[in-house]
Amino acid sequence: MEFAIPDMTCGGCARAITRAVNQLDPDATLDIDVPVKTVRITSTLPAQRLAETIEAAGFHPSLRA
Repeated sequence: MEFAIPDMTCGGCARAITRAVNQLDPDATLDIDVPVKTVRITSTLPAQRLAETIEAAGFHPSLRA
């Protein structure tokens, strides 16, 4: 699944998102593109749960089709 995260602006943001997702699902893999402001996540968890976790870390994700 891929999320657009318009308020992700730097590597620190990317690390915060990675930490939050990996705390929820240690087996998740993330492919983050900071300049494009997208995060691709491979996880067995539902997209809504991942989005809530990213929001709790202080960002505003939206699921991309």
